[in-house]
Amino acid sequence: MSEISETDVTKAVSCEINLGESSLDAYMLPDGEKRFGVEGTSLALGYTKRWFYNRTKRESKWLKGLEEIGFTGAQSELSVIRQSQGQIIRGASLSKTISLRDFVKIVTYEAITQRNVKAIILLAAFAETGLERILEDAFAGRSIEFLLEKIVHYSKWTYEELEEVLRHNREELRDLYPWGNLDLIDRQNPDSPPLPADD
Repeated sequence: MSEISETDVTKAVSCEINLGESSLDAYMLPDGEKRFGVEGTSLALGYTKRWFYNRTKRESKWLKGLEEIGFTGAQSELSVIRQSQGQIIRGASLSKTISLRDFVKIVTYEAITQRNVKAIILLAAFAETGLERILEDAFAGRSIEFLLEKIVHYSKWTYEELEEVLRHNREELRDLYPWGNLDLIDRQNPDSPPLPADD
């Protein structure tokens, strides 16, 4: 992943999203673009602050899988404008951030391939709140074209790629629970004799 030069630093305003056990730092740029902090993303998924850096600084199967679904890993360093009682505070801090789309890809990938419970919970919560917005806009007669754009983008994760992830998960399940292999094989092969009933 590419490093950030000082000329790439952009001013932004920030807010904290309370997630219960952790919080997620969000940023809005002057052009309206929204981004998430790299360290906050790591903590929100149950890892250490350095997790994102450690995962993206070298080539790995995890990173390759993410890149196959369009993850860019591009970071922007933002100079965060702090305000207190309407006054801008000097000495704004710097935060490394990723795009909203990269954030969603990381959370989705963690939920599916790593079965990360925190990622699954985040996806469910974001999906529900997003669905409420879609319904509100639809009933109010406002455009929901943004939904189609998202569907088109995320449908690039092909059926074959999803099947590969699910196959990998089934193999891990067999390794974790070897006593369940017979039952798994039986479900895949309907011609095999039925298993004896439990007493």
